[in-house]
Amino acid sequence: MTAVSRRKFVTAGAALASTASTIGLGASQARAAGGGHGFMAASSAGPDGFDRPGPHRKKTPGLQGICALCEVTGGGEKVYGIAAEYDVAIDPASLTTDTYATAVFPAAKGFFAGMPQEPDKNDTTTVARPRPVSAIYTNSEAALRPDGKSVEGRFVITEFHHDPDLSLPTTDSDRVSLVQKHGVRTVGGVTYAASQTVWSNSGRHGNNVAIRGVDAWEQNHWWWDDTRSAWLEYSIYLPKSFLEKGGENRSYPLILAVTHSGTSPDGTCAQTLTEQCIASIWSLPEVQDEHECVVITPRYERTTMNDYWEHTSDVENTYRLVESLLSNTWNYGNPNLPDRSDKVLKIDPRRVYCTGWSMGAMTSLWLMAKHPQTFAAGLIIAGQQRPSDVVTLANQKLLIITGSEDNKATPWNEKCLPVWKQAGAKITRPDHNLDPALIFPVDRQDALTRQINGYLAEGGNITFLTFEGVDHMGSARKFFHIAAARHWLLHQVRA
Repeated sequence: MTAVSRRKFVTAGAALASTASTIGLGASQARAAGGGHGFMAASSAGPDGFDRPGPHRKKTPGLQGICALCEVTGGGEKVYGIAAEYDVAIDPASLTTDTYATAVFPAAKGFFAGMPQEPDKNDTTTVARPRPVSAIYTNSEAALRPDGKSVEGRFVITEFHHDPDLSLPTTDSDRVSLVQKHGVRTVGGVTYAASQTVWSNSGRHGNNVAIRGVDAWEQNHWWWDDTRSAWLEYSIYLPKSFLEKGGENRSYPLILAVTHSGTSPDGTCAQTLTEQCIASIWSLPEVQDEHECVVITPRYERTTMNDYWEHTSDVENTYRLVESLLSNTWNYGNPNLPDRSDKVLKIDPRRVYCTGWSMGAMTSLWLMAKHPQTFAAGLIIAGQQRPSDVVTLANQKLLIITGSEDNKATPWNEKCLPVWKQAGAKITRPDHNLDPALIFPVDRQDALTRQINGYLAEGGNITFLTFEGVDHMGSARKFFHIAAARHWLLHQVRA
């Protein structure tokens, strides 16, 4: 979680009645809690991400509220734990994995992350399902710790086991519940007794949720051009060093991450960041620590490009957004936050990148073809274009990744290869498919990294890789987790 949360957190201050249980919250309560897809930029949250008690709410000793700790994966947003906030620091020696009973509400029936016209995942009538705690520790903020070790703090973190295959579709809403089954001791020696109270993270203004790598984004920005009555909604991630003193004097790489049609007609800015990891993976702390960059992702009102090669004005408006950032005049950071108010963002024109999946990959290919002097490189996941429309890509740097079961992206890119080769491209196209089993777990990609780096080292400006047995939907869930592909993109520099 960042120092100042972008999400409007609301602590579940009033506990549910003791007669309530984890099976008592249904669809009507979820709607009343405001648990929809979106989350708004915050100005009222404290530095730990929780709203402080208001003037009509007296802070009493003990448990103050709970927060769902989530992560966005290729399979969508998943609950990885719960943070229980106390009024004072807790002694970790008083905690065991059975101190709490924890549960997660399944997503509403029919929900599938990233699909159009999907139901609100929090609009569920299914009872909460118990989820065992695999690790428990204290923290100074409502966040998981990679090392799983306690540091002094008033947040107790109950962490859940999660499958290392991050492509598995999520079945979670972001509503959780917690019961303190055993006594908890403060660092001062006071014991907070066990209770039958069921705590929920649902509040008046939405569910109390922290999403790693996502809460740092600013959402609901607008690019506009009054001369054409044109506009485009987008979200932006600002690097940590930009928010520090003097950050406005640095120049940053820029990634344009274009999502897919499933988040267009009825989607929100939040969905472009949480339904799949196309944009949000670039803002994860471990990615930013290695490749600090600005990331933008548009939120479209409609499908921007269809299978007939037709496109809307939003495609060119997307380029105008990039162009406006390259003018080094962007100063629209949240004016209520002093670390970004009135700062002017500078972009390095040699390090502008394009990526996307499906419609987003098609849009990326089109933008790179029509504006060949802008982008240093493109990472194209399961996208296709008509060969005659993208001849200029022959002189650009592309890493194209598809699945063998994708009957659109794979054959259409095959048709592009001779056109690009005739126009002067040097192409690397292996004669065998890669093994998707090498992608997960993500911390054991050594064999895959060696393979991909070997192909990239052949010197082709266009490299086209295909994974065996992966279909179109599977490509979005798997391929953005390929670390070697992300590293390649951010190492490219335009001459």
